[in-house]
Amino acid sequence: MLSAIVEQISNNGYGIFKGFYDISTIEKFSELCEKHSINRPFTKANGRKIMVKSAKNLVAKTRDFDDFFADSRLIAILESILSPAGHWGIKISDTGIKNVVAGLRAPLMHRDDDLYPQLARGTPFTVNSLLAIDAFSEEVGATKVVPGSHNWDRPVDPSEKAVSVLLDPGDLLVMDGRLWHQAGVNTRCDKVRRAVNVYFCAGWCQPGHGTHCGMTEGAFSQLPSKIKKFL
Repeated sequence: MLSAIVEQISNNGYGIFKGFYDISTIEKFSELCEKHSINRPFTKANGRKIMVKSAKNLVAKTRDFDDFFADSRLIAILESILSPAGHWGIKISDTGIKNVVAGLRAPLMHRDDDLYPQLARGTPFTVNSLLAIDAFSEEVGATKVVPGSHNWDRPVDPSEKAVSVLLDPGDLLVMDGRLWHQAGVNTRCDKVRRAVNVYFCAGWCQPGHGTHCGMTEGAFSQLPSKIKKFL
Protein backbone atom coordinates (compact mmCIF):
# COMPACT_ATOMS: atom_id res chain seq x y z
CA MET A 1 0.00 0.00 0.00
CA LEU A 2 2.68 2.54 1.01
CA SER A 3 4.78 1.94 -2.11
CA ALA A 4 1.67 2.37 -4.27
CA ILE A 5 0.89 5.72 -2.63
CA VAL A 6 4.48 6.90 -3.11
CA GLU A 7 4.30 5.88 -6.77
CA GLN A 8 1.03 7.80 -7.19
CA ILE A 9 2.63 10.92 -5.72
CA SER A 10 5.74 10.52 -7.86
CA ASN A 11 3.69 10.13 -11.06
CA ASN A 12 0.79 12.53 -10.46
CA GLY A 13 1.92 14.84 -7.65
CA TYR A 14 -0.66 13.45 -5.23
CA GLY A 15 -1.83 10.15 -3.80
CA ILE A 16 -4.85 8.84 -1.87
CA PHE A 17 -4.61 6.38 1.01
CA LYS A 18 -8.12 4.94 1.19
CA GLY A 19 -9.36 4.14 4.69
CA PHE A 20 -6.29 5.49 6.47
CA TYR A 21 -8.43 5.54 9.62
CA ASP A 22 -11.68 3.70 10.33
CA ILE A 23 -14.97 5.46 11.00
CA SER A 24 -14.81 5.12 14.79
CA THR A 25 -11.42 6.87 14.81
CA ILE A 26 -12.73 9.59 12.52
CA GLU A 27 -15.71 10.14 14.82
CA LYS A 28 -13.24 10.81 17.64
CA PHE A 29 -11.28 13.18 15.41
CA SER A 30 -14.53 14.93 14.52
CA GLU A 31 -15.19 15.59 18.21
CA LEU A 32 -11.64 16.88 18.64
CA CYS A 33 -12.10 19.20 15.66
CA GLU A 34 -15.12 20.74 17.38
CA LYS A 35 -13.17 20.99 20.64
CA HIS A 36 -10.17 22.79 19.18
CA SER A 37 -11.72 24.91 16.41
CA ILE A 38 -12.44 28.58 17.03
CA ASN A 39 -14.25 31.18 14.97
CA ARG A 40 -11.94 32.91 12.50
CA PRO A 41 -12.75 35.53 9.85
CA PHE A 42 -12.72 34.43 6.21
CA THR A 43 -13.85 36.19 3.05
CA LYS A 44 -17.04 35.16 1.24
CA ALA A 45 -17.36 35.08 -2.53
CA ASN A 46 -19.15 38.47 -2.39
CA GLY A 47 -16.25 40.04 -0.48
CA ARG A 48 -17.96 40.09 2.90
CA LYS A 49 -16.46 38.47 5.96
CA ILE A 50 -17.77 35.24 7.45
CA MET A 51 -16.80 33.54 10.72
CA VAL A 52 -15.68 29.93 10.21
CA LYS A 53 -14.62 27.42 12.86
CA SER A 54 -11.08 26.25 12.14
CA ALA A 55 -7.71 25.90 13.87
CA LYS A 56 -4.08 26.78 13.22
CA ASN A 57 -0.78 25.40 14.54
CA LEU A 58 -2.45 22.52 16.38
CA VAL A 59 0.81 20.85 17.30
CA ALA A 60 1.78 23.81 19.49
CA LYS A 61 -1.56 23.83 21.31
CA THR A 62 -2.65 20.25 21.96
CA ARG A 63 -1.40 16.67 22.11
CA ASP A 64 -4.76 15.31 20.89
CA PHE A 65 -3.60 14.83 17.27
CA ASP A 66 -0.06 13.55 17.89
CA ASP A 67 -0.94 9.97 16.94
CA PHE A 68 -1.89 11.18 13.47
CA PHE A 69 0.99 13.62 13.05
CA ALA A 70 3.49 10.88 13.97
CA ASP A 71 1.66 7.91 12.41
CA SER A 72 4.34 5.53 11.13
CA ARG A 73 2.52 5.02 7.81
CA LEU A 74 2.31 8.76 7.18
CA ILE A 75 5.95 9.27 8.14
CA ALA A 76 7.08 6.47 5.82
CA ILE A 77 5.32 8.14 2.89
CA LEU A 78 6.72 11.58 3.72
CA GLU A 79 10.26 10.33 4.15
CA SER A 80 10.05 8.57 0.78
CA ILE A 81 8.92 11.77 -0.95
CA LEU A 82 11.30 14.11 0.91
CA SER A 83 14.23 11.71 0.52
CA PRO A 84 17.05 11.59 1.26
CA ALA A 85 15.81 12.23 4.80
CA GLY A 86 18.46 10.22 6.65
CA HIS A 87 20.79 13.11 7.49
CA TRP A 88 18.47 16.07 8.05
CA GLY A 89 15.25 14.26 8.85
CA ILE A 90 11.87 15.92 8.26
CA LYS A 91 10.05 18.60 10.24
CA ILE A 92 6.47 19.55 10.95
CA SER A 93 5.93 22.90 9.24
CA ASP A 94 2.22 23.54 9.88
CA THR A 95 -0.82 21.80 11.33
CA GLY A 96 -4.46 22.79 11.43
CA ILE A 97 -8.12 22.08 10.88
CA LYS A 98 -9.47 23.11 7.47
CA ASN A 99 -13.19 23.82 7.18
CA VAL A 100 -14.78 24.68 3.83
CA VAL A 101 -18.29 26.04 4.38
CA ALA A 102 -20.94 27.35 1.99
CA GLY A 103 -20.23 30.76 0.53
CA LEU A 104 -16.52 30.75 1.32
CA ARG A 105 -14.36 32.26 -1.41
CA ALA A 106 -12.08 29.69 -3.01
CA PRO A 107 -8.36 30.37 -2.46
CA LEU A 108 -6.15 30.93 -5.47
CA MET A 109 -4.47 28.02 -7.19
CA HIS A 110 -1.02 27.69 -5.61
CA ARG A 111 1.82 25.34 -4.75
CA ASP A 112 2.97 24.96 -1.16
CA ASP A 113 6.68 24.99 -2.03
CA ASP A 114 6.31 28.65 -3.02
CA LEU A 115 6.72 29.40 0.68
CA TYR A 116 10.41 29.33 -0.23
CA PRO A 117 12.20 31.73 -2.63
CA GLN A 118 13.10 29.18 -5.31
CA LEU A 119 11.41 26.19 -6.89
CA ALA A 120 12.57 22.76 -5.75
CA ARG A 121 13.86 20.43 -8.45
CA GLY A 122 13.95 16.66 -8.22
CA THR A 123 12.69 16.54 -4.65
CA PRO A 124 10.07 18.90 -3.15
CA PHE A 125 10.79 21.04 -0.11
CA THR A 126 7.41 20.12 1.43
CA VAL A 127 4.65 17.52 1.48
CA ASN A 128 1.09 18.37 2.52
CA SER A 129 -1.47 15.91 3.91
CA LEU A 130 -5.22 16.20 4.48
CA LEU A 131 -7.14 13.67 6.56
CA ALA A 132 -10.80 13.80 5.51
CA ILE A 133 -13.15 14.17 8.48
CA ASP A 134 -16.14 14.69 6.19
CA ALA A 135 -16.68 13.40 2.66
CA PHE A 136 -14.96 15.38 -0.10
CA SER A 137 -17.18 15.90 -3.14
CA GLU A 138 -17.35 18.60 -5.80
CA GLU A 139 -20.47 20.10 -4.25
CA VAL A 140 -18.84 20.58 -0.83
CA GLY A 141 -15.57 22.02 -2.12
CA ALA A 142 -13.23 19.07 -2.55
CA THR A 143 -9.57 19.94 -3.03
CA LYS A 144 -8.75 20.52 -6.70
CA VAL A 145 -5.42 19.47 -8.18
CA VAL A 146 -3.62 19.74 -11.50
CA PRO A 147 -2.13 16.25 -12.04
CA GLY A 148 1.50 16.28 -13.12
CA SER A 149 2.03 19.96 -12.30
CA HIS A 150 4.65 19.04 -9.69
CA ASN A 151 6.99 18.54 -12.66
CA TRP A 152 6.36 21.96 -14.20
CA ASP A 153 8.99 24.67 -13.96
CA ARG A 154 6.77 27.71 -14.47
CA PRO A 155 4.52 30.06 -12.51
CA VAL A 156 1.14 28.77 -11.40
CA ASP A 157 -1.57 29.41 -14.00
CA PRO A 158 -5.07 29.51 -12.42
CA SER A 159 -6.68 28.81 -15.80
CA GLU A 160 -5.10 25.34 -15.97
CA LYS A 161 -7.70 22.55 -15.83
CA ALA A 162 -7.96 20.98 -12.35
CA VAL A 163 -9.74 17.86 -11.10
CA SER A 164 -11.54 17.41 -7.78
CA VAL A 165 -10.15 14.85 -5.35
CA LEU A 166 -13.05 12.79 -3.98
CA LEU A 167 -12.53 11.35 -0.50
CA ASP A 168 -14.54 9.42 2.06
CA PRO A 169 -14.20 10.18 5.77
CA GLY A 170 -10.97 8.53 6.93
CA ASP A 171 -9.17 8.82 3.57
CA LEU A 172 -5.82 10.59 3.44
CA LEU A 173 -4.72 12.89 0.61
CA VAL A 174 -0.95 13.47 0.31
CA MET A 175 0.42 16.13 -2.06
CA ASP A 176 3.91 16.91 -3.32
CA GLY A 177 4.70 20.51 -2.34
CA ARG A 178 5.15 21.50 -5.99
CA LEU A 179 1.63 20.35 -7.00
CA TRP A 180 -0.75 23.08 -8.16
CA HIS A 181 -3.91 22.87 -6.06
CA GLN A 182 -6.68 24.80 -4.33
CA ALA A 183 -9.77 24.22 -2.21
CA GLY A 184 -13.05 24.05 -4.10
CA VAL A 185 -16.29 25.95 -3.44
CA ASN A 186 -18.92 24.50 -1.11
CA THR A 187 -22.38 24.92 -2.64
CA ARG A 188 -24.22 23.03 0.12
CA CYS A 189 -25.50 25.16 3.01
CA ASP A 190 -26.24 22.02 5.03
CA LYS A 191 -22.77 20.45 4.83
CA VAL A 192 -19.18 21.31 5.75
CA ARG A 193 -15.92 19.85 4.47
CA ARG A 194 -13.45 19.46 7.34
CA ALA A 195 -9.96 17.99 7.25
CA VAL A 196 -7.05 17.73 9.65
CA ASN A 197 -3.99 19.12 7.91
CA VAL A 198 -0.33 18.30 8.59
CA TYR A 199 2.37 19.82 6.45
CA PHE A 200 5.99 18.62 6.64
CA CYS A 201 9.16 20.11 5.19
CA ALA A 202 12.66 18.78 4.60
CA GLY A 203 14.72 18.92 7.79
CA TRP A 204 17.05 21.63 6.49
CA CYS A 205 14.17 24.00 5.63
CA GLN A 206 12.69 26.64 7.94
CA PRO A 207 9.21 25.46 9.04
CA GLY A 208 6.24 27.70 8.29
CA HIS A 209 5.64 28.40 11.99
CA GLY A 210 9.34 28.79 12.80
CA THR A 211 11.53 26.88 15.23
CA HIS A 212 9.55 24.30 17.27
CA CYS A 213 6.42 25.70 15.51
CA GLY A 214 6.61 28.71 17.82
CA MET A 215 6.65 26.73 21.06
CA THR A 216 8.68 27.96 24.04
CA GLU A 217 11.72 25.94 25.02
CA GLY A 218 9.88 24.86 28.16
CA ALA A 219 6.88 23.56 26.25
CA PHE A 220 9.11 21.90 23.66
CA SER A 221 11.11 20.08 26.34
CA GLN A 222 7.90 18.47 27.66
CA LEU A 223 6.81 16.98 24.35
CA PRO A 224 6.64 13.21 23.90
CA SER A 225 9.59 11.94 21.87
CA LYS A 226 7.39 10.67 19.03
CA ILE A 227 6.43 14.25 18.13
CA LYS A 228 9.45 16.11 19.53
CA LYS A 229 11.77 14.63 16.93
CA PHE A 230 9.75 16.31 14.16
CA LEU A 231 10.06 19.77 15.76
